[in-house]
Amino acid sequence: MHGKSLTPAGTAALLTAVTAFLITGTAAGVAQAAPAPSASVKVEDRYTIDLHSNVRAAPKLKSRVYGTAGRGAYIDIDCWKRGQDVSSGGQHTNVWYQGGVWMGKPMNRYMDPGVWVWGGNVDTKGDPQKGIPHC
Repeated sequence: MHGKSLTPAGTAALLTAVTAFLITGTAAGVAQAAPAPSASVKVEDRYTIDLHSNVRAAPKLKSRVYGTAGRGAYIDIDCWKRGQDVSSGGQHTNVWYQGGVWMGKPMNRYMDPGVWVWGGNVDTKGDPQKGIPHC
């Protein structure tokens, strides 16, 4: 610092920023970009997820909820499977999609492949989406 020292307020602010970085892995106030799809996921297999959709451990409503999709959420679909039949929001299907999910804002985190989203909450052209393999 070439002869300059931090004030007590500056020291406290620096310690707060370093602590936040160590806890979250990101600098406070810095937006994170969504991760690029893995090498096995083609960009055309990325679909948006409806706001407030639950991301689950299995293709049924009683399975564990890992989180709720925020603004900008999407799924990199690996495959689809017939699971619990659900009717909600004018949608009716028993198709569920498995893959990795970018949770969107405010969570700003990626859930590794293996999580499930109900087909009625995934913006595909049909259930199951043509060209996506069965699990």
